[in-house]
Amino acid sequence: MNLRKLLLGPVAIAVVLAATPVRAVPSLQLDILGGNYVGGTDETVYATGNTFHLFAFMQGLSLTDNYFLSMALVPPTGVGGSYGSFTVDGGAPIAVTGGMLYGNPPVDAIASLLADPGDLPPHGVFPTYYTDLSFNFSSSKVSGQYDTQLTPGLGNIASSTKNMYYADFVINISGLTAGTGLHFDLYSETVCGSTKPKNCSSAGDIDVNKFAPFSHDAQGMVTTIPEPETYAMMLAGLGLMGFVARRRRRGFRE
Repeated sequence: MNLRKLLLGPVAIAVVLAATPVRAVPSLQLDILGGNYVGGTDETVYATGNTFHLFAFMQGLSLTDNYFLSMALVPPTGVGGSYGSFTVDGGAPIAVTGGMLYGNPPVDAIASLLADPGDLPPHGVFPTYYTDLSFNFSSSKVSGQYDTQLTPGLGNIASSTKNMYYADFVINISGLTAGTGLHFDLYSETVCGSTKPKNCSSAGDIDVNKFAPFSHDAQGMVTTIPEPETYAMMLAGLGLMGFVARRRRRGFRE
């Protein structure tokens, strides 16, 4: 046996394994229960209907931090127009132009502040109408770990090892104008103090601290779903067509 080959074999395997990158699950990520992942330029988990469960996941960060779910109108638009409304957890409808802001998140404490490097990067979404929902992760809501980009649509999963905290929201976008939808981002924020840190335009500016990678965000687009009355009319029409066909066949036999 060639001793050199015998020695180089395990070494070569070890080198290959060492060079293979280990994919880490992000600290923040979003998922939609039953959703589908679309790659390419989108890299987003998409909902399959107008009402869906949106999951926010966190691991390795603090439970005491404030987290924000950004909900933005897509496709991005200018100021003005009429785009309907949506609901979160069955609450009061949120009108796009009446209940949302225009620009880039996060919402600054000083309304006159313009977009700055500490804001959420546009990633093809902003500026547009958006609103931020503030929430905290609960220590009682823990899920098994998974990567929402690789295995989307799972939501809270059972596992002997609980690695991720989660928060879930019921989103209904059926009230939005056809052809529009909501894009979701997840982040925590930092407030600039009297000593201005990097990326802060001035004291009182609010910037993004940690955010879910844009490959791990989510989106829902309004789908056209026939109403129950429409189904009834379709069934009645099919029944009438069947009746006419039977009458015609009977007439041919007579």
